[in-house]
Amino acid sequence: MAFKTSDLTNFIGARLLPFNNPRVVSPPGVLRPRGRPNIIVATPMRSGTHVLIDMILNNMPAYRGRPLYVDLDQCWKQGRNGSDLLGKVTPDAGYVVKTHVPFGLNEAVAQDPRVLRVLEAGIVVTVRRPRADVCRSMARWNEEEPGKPLTRYEAWYDQFWDFWQGYEQTEIAFEDLFQADRMQAILARLGTATGTAPARTFIGPPAGSGKRRIYANKALTRLIGHAAPRIDTTIHTLKG
Repeated sequence: MAFKTSDLTNFIGARLLPFNNPRVVSPPGVLRPRGRPNIIVATPMRSGTHVLIDMILNNMPAYRGRPLYVDLDQCWKQGRNGSDLLGKVTPDAGYVVKTHVPFGLNEAVAQDPRVLRVLEAGIVVTVRRPRADVCRSMARWNEEEPGKPLTRYEAWYDQFWDFWQGYEQTEIAFEDLFQADRMQAILARLGTATGTAPARTFIGPPAGSGKRRIYANKALTRLIGHAAPRIDTTIHTLKG
C-alpha cells in the first residue's frame, strides 16, 4: 500500500494534536469572563467559519486567549448530559463564539433560552456563501455519492437564514473573507463595536497554498494556543 503524507498528517491531527483541546476551544477549555461582549460567528457549515474566526483572533488581540473560541453548539449538546456549559457563556464573557444554529441541528437548540441569551447579547457576524456551493461542499465533506439529492442541505441552509434574519448583524460575502481590504474594514468596525484595539500588524486571509506552512500553523495553534504566531483553528485542510 502506498504511503501518503496526508494520511500521516490526518493521523497526527486526529490523534496526537486534536483541534478540540482546552487551549483551542471550549468545551473542553475553561472559560474565564473578560468583561466585554462576545463576537458571535454564525454561519451555515462549509461557509468559511474558521477563516473568519482566525481573522478575528489574529487581528483583535483582546479576543485571543485560552481557549481561543467557544463552540456554542457543542456546549448545548454536552449540556444534555447535565453540565452547565451554556451557563458559563455569559453575555460579557468576551470570547469568539462559533455557532451553526439551526443548520443541521436539533430544533430544540434554537429554542433554548440559554442559547438565545448568548446570541441576543452578542455582536453577530454572518457569512453568506451561495446556497449551491454550500450544499455541494456539504456533500463532499460527508463523502456522499455524486448525484445524490441535496434537498436536506438546501432545507438546512434556508432554515439558517430564516432564523438569523431577525438579528442585527454584520453580513460578509464569502468571497470577501479572502480580500484583505474588505476584511480590514470589517475588523475595524468590530473593533469599534467592542471597544478594542487592533493588532499592530494586520494578518491577512490565508493564501490557499503552502501546505507545510498551513500544517505548521495548525500544529502550533494546537500546541501553544493563543501564543502561536498565526492562529489556525481549521479542523481539516484536505476536504473542500
